[in-house]
Amino acid sequence: MTKKPLGRSPGSLNAPIAAFTMAVVLCSYCIYSINSARRGAHTQESDSASVQRRLKQKDRQDDWVQRALEERGRDGNGGV
Repeated sequence: MTKKPLGRSPGSLNAPIAAFTMAVVLCSYCIYSINSARRGAHTQESDSASVQRRLKQKDRQDDWVQRALEERGRDGNGGV
């Protein structure tokens, strides 16, 4: 008489082992993804100097557009 592992046939253990392995891999991926997103949010938040630079650059661009529109209006070339 052949001895069966845990009283089952050898093939009947494959599905539960595969399901457990997939669950572990999925949980690991979720935890890694959440931590990675948190790290990304903190680095963006703490990089206030670059944020200030981008805001100043955007203001300069907006000023340029505003001046160009005002000059076009003064010249009487309001239409395109």
